[in-house]
Amino acid sequence: MQITHRTAGSADILDLDGQFNFSARNAFTTALGTLTKRGATHVLFNFRHVTFIDSAAIGLLAIAAQQCKLVKCTLGVVGAQGAVKQVLALARIDQLIPTFPDEAAALGGKAA
Repeated sequence: MQITHRTAGSADILDLDGQFNFSARNAFTTALGTLTKRGATHVLFNFRHVTFIDSAAIGLLAIAAQQCKLVKCTLGVVGAQGAVKQVLALARIDQLIPTFPDEAAALGGKAA
């Protein structure tokens, strides 16, 4: 999985591309850790190009939600589609991290 960082307004956006699974754990935790150490207050995970997600990735999202809560950083998941969106819904990830259909909705605070 590739992870790139960009900003939009006051949000830091991590664009995830590819399969979000156990092998992506180091890249994911490093990317998020870098942002929280810099004092990021709002981080969006852009799932538009995520093609697969497994239970390890769901666990990483749950841990990220807990860690960010401790440092007063809010999270959001943006643009999940197809099977990835279904897995996130089944895991009820929206109870930990708000989900949004697109970046405009996330930046405007309108959860899906």
